[in-house]
Amino acid sequence: MRPGSGRLIRMAPLLLLPGLSGTPELWDEVRAALPAGIACTALENPPLDDMDAIADALLAIAPPRFALAGFSFGGYVALAIAARAGDRIERLALLSTGANADSAEAAANRGKFIELANSGGYSSIDGKLTRFLLHRDRQEDAAIAAKRARMSQAYGVERYVAHQRACMARPARDAALASIRVPTLVAVGREDRITPLAQHEEMARRIPAADLVVFERCGHLVPLEAPLPLAGALTKWMTQ
Repeated sequence: MRPGSGRLIRMAPLLLLPGLSGTPELWDEVRAALPAGIACTALENPPLDDMDAIADALLAIAPPRFALAGFSFGGYVALAIAARAGDRIERLALLSTGANADSAEAAANRGKFIELANSGGYSSIDGKLTRFLLHRDRQEDAAIAAKRARMSQAYGVERYVAHQRACMARPARDAALASIRVPTLVAVGREDRITPLAQHEEMARRIPAADLVVFERCGHLVPLEAPLPLAGALTKWMTQ
């Protein structure tokens, strides 16, 4: 329902894409806080090592028209979907992500994590990244830690390695941002150390119909750290 209108409006179904090492469980608290009128589905990124191939696989199961929200790795996928089938997207949300390609340093770091995962150290990766992913106030949060552990186990080594390779090979999408004409939410935690605020400000400047939302006292893992504020931002974006 459009706020203040007193009447129902048609909304496209909302598809939610998780990030690296994330499963549909990532979105549980966000989905629970969305209004009943927003039909949403949390999808799983298929274990493919090419961003465009992942986009094609998801487009094959998506409805003809949809709203799309991608978090982190899911944001890279969302931009690939927008580049391939932008006419099917009614609204776009880019959360804790970027339109850039990997730098040489970032690609090298991914290579190290791939080697660690393939050599039996996959279960240690999540813990090594905690201080980079979470705001300092949530680094000892037991519920968040348990959910991350469950998702990482379900995600598995094969999917993790494939998605790291997809990240390493992904092209920059900066030039495509100006062609996005649908209502777009660009959102990030203020203390995000993985995909910083500055690059979200730049994305919001380049997308004609973008609104920037910044979550305070929040790191990279917005769906886990700030599910209720995120649900509020998504609700406004879907209904305005």
